[in-house]
Amino acid sequence: MLREIIRNDSAVNQKDFDTFLDSLLSEKSKRSSLIALMAALAAKPLALTDIINFVDFIERESPKRRLSISDKLINIVGTGGGISTFNISTSAAFVAAAAGATVLKSGSFSYNSQCGSLDLLTSLGINININEQHLETMLEELHIGFVNPAMYPPLLRRIAVSIMPLDMRDIGGFINKIGPLLCPFEVHGQVCGVSHYEYIDIFAKALQQRGIHNSIAVWAEAGMDEFSAIGHSYYASVKKDIRKVVFNPKDYGIDHADIREIKGGTAADNLAMLQTILSAGVPQAGSDTVIINAAFMLQLAGKAATIEEGLALARCAITSGDAARLLKQAVEFSHDYAERACT
Repeated sequence: MLREIIRNDSAVNQKDFDTFLDSLLSEKSKRSSLIALMAALAAKPLALTDIINFVDFIERESPKRRLSISDKLINIVGTGGGISTFNISTSAAFVAAAAGATVLKSGSFSYNSQCGSLDLLTSLGINININEQHLETMLEELHIGFVNPAMYPPLLRRIAVSIMPLDMRDIGGFINKIGPLLCPFEVHGQVCGVSHYEYIDIFAKALQQRGIHNSIAVWAEAGMDEFSAIGHSYYASVKKDIRKVVFNPKDYGIDHADIREIKGGTAADNLAMLQTILSAGVPQAGSDTVIINAAFMLQLAGKAATIEEGLALARCAITSGDAARLLKQAVEFSHDYAERACT
């Protein structure tokens, strides 16, 4: 079975994949085969069959959970990879939520960048170690919430533990790539950023097969797994069918060329960038990129009928100060929760 998966000669059916991975996780003697499987999946070209088999295996034991407001939730998360940028999707989440969407942000600590979304949230002072009940309360009151790493399926932790002392960062590239599909909660819609143009079709089909029909898989020619204010962005709109679209920011009066304006760095660097954007300074590629991503989230949330309307709502959320106030409220809410949990 391992040879079939590595060679990708033919599609491995779900039942055989489940049986094989079950055996690797249940028998310590097969640890080397598990390591080989994870390394092979990370090294080989991404395949739809591998994605569906693995996600189905995870969800067989840990089905996605439904929150009381799952039918309103929008997620934005990328595969990682590509050029190093600041935390665009996390920044866009605050803007979209301030403009009327209800955003459940999934993500991780840094994997192949200096600052992952959870690194930024921690730098902001947000307590991400909340339980499901308080996550729901945060989503209901603030229209934004963040997935605690402990909420992810236990099988993922079992895989990580099974390959120790090796670091998952060394051989876990496959799991990181499919991270956008591993959010433990049901959502109404999702912007899924991908790191390569050819991944657009793969992830669009994966989202469709997973039943996330109000979603987008996007790649920007600037080399980003988000929509960009620099150059064209290519995306697939996933409903019951899949429609390929090209987004040109110039069509909406947005014209930038300096890639340095979206460059990322350490958590401190990215925190400063977020605070600059939310302070409603002069529009640059960074702020307009955040606004574009927020606009698509607002459209998926049903808060904007068109991208033009979404862009206007997102820009207003910044200029009005609503996005900056929401960030402050999120920090305060998480600290209030921490105090209540200790009493």
